[in-house]
Amino acid sequence: MTGVAIEAHGLGKTYGRGGGHRALHDCSFRLPAGRVCALVGPNGAGKSTLLNLAAGLDRPSAGSLTVLGSAHPGDVRDRIAFVSQDKPLYPQLTVADTLWAGAQLNPGRWDRATADRIAGALPDKARVRTLSGGQRTRLALALALGKRPELMLHG
Repeated sequence: MTGVAIEAHGLGKTYGRGGGHRALHDCSFRLPAGRVCALVGPNGAGKSTLLNLAAGLDRPSAGSLTVLGSAHPGDVRDRIAFVSQDKPLYPQLTVADTLWAGAQLNPGRWDRATADRIAGALPDKARVRTLSGGQRTRLALALALGKRPELMLHG
């Protein structure tokens, strides 16, 4: 894999009336494709904001952001997997139902063998709400990596 996975120039994000809260300011970087990168910083430094912008879940207030060659990260969402820190899974579904939904939502890209390998020994009939935090993380990662993404974001 060659090229650039994510590139930002003067990236900024503000929230609130009149941009009263600055979550990200003048952020510039280039992440080559095929690399592993960790965001490290104190609470409130803008790490989650940056991941949400890269995943196409929010829009920048300033600057530019290119993800997998697109200036509109939402346009390449099918090529990205994002596991946020709150791991939004449907608590009423079973493990098997969750993996089935992953396959239905990612036709043509879904790799069942990868998803099953990562899900490991999670009981198929267990409801997500009954899983431990670690098991929910494992299921969320199985969904994300079963998609065979070109870019994996984990917050």
